[in-house]
Amino acid sequence: MKHNYILLLVFILLISACSRQSAPSMETYSADKEMKITLDGNRTNALDSWLLEIELDYKGSKNKVYQEFYADEVNKNNVSFEWKSNTACLIHLTQRDGVVITVPIKVSKL
Repeated sequence: MKHNYILLLVFILLISACSRQSAPSMETYSADKEMKITLDGNRTNALDSWLLEIELDYKGSKNKVYQEFYADEVNKNNVSFEWKSNTACLIHLTQRDGVVITVPIKVSKL
């Protein structure tokens, strides 16, 4: 009988680990409001890394980059935006193990 409970517990854990998760969107704007960065995160299950979609919108022109990120959640505790200018921002991602990934976002004016 104890064996059945263990199998049931393993089955429940497997089912819960297979649900797709999404993190709430995070947005930030440059001081002049001409550049907007939107960060969205998705992962297949709780054991996988997050795939972050970082969208840059500069004067109506949009581009996307993707970054893998190992964390329990995606929130303001482990994601920060450091604006260097109106066209440059560093996104700091603090992973589960304390390693910080820095993603530079920059627009070159033509």
